[in-house]
Amino acid sequence: MASKNLVNGLAQVLAKDPTYGVEVHYDGQNINIDLYIVIEYGTRIKSVASSVGNAVRYHVEKALGMPVNDINIHVQGLRVSDID
Repeated sequence: MASKNLVNGLAQVLAKDPTYGVEVHYDGQNINIDLYIVIEYGTRIKSVASSVGNAVRYHVEKALGMPVNDINIHVQGLRVSDID
């Protein structure tokens, strides 16, 4: 998961937060979820984002018994692994 901005990123370094990279908005009828992620370089961004969104939707709907209105995936960056 990734932070929305620099201030949230620095706050995460200082104090670990289990909701890091996730925002849930509920207005009494609709559940909207924003996910902020970092993806490994070389993977298909659209496929990974779609898979993450589908998995989150499935688990939230299963846990709450309520439909999720919208899931927005925000790709905050690419991670490059060291090749040894």
